[in-house]
Amino acid sequence: MLDVPLLIGGQSCPARDGRTFERCNPVTGEVVSRVAAATLEDADAAVAA
Repeated sequence: MLDVPLLIGGQSCPARDGRTFERCNPVTGEVVSRVAAATLEDADAAVAA
């Protein structure tokens, strides 16, 4: 499974609260990736970067 972090200021990082969500193949239902779920604070940090 592919883990997808956030990209803030050119650096990969997890969401500040550690939350993620899963992306599934729509045909098989198989989980194919786990993606960092950005918070408002993560978005603010990305804009400031």
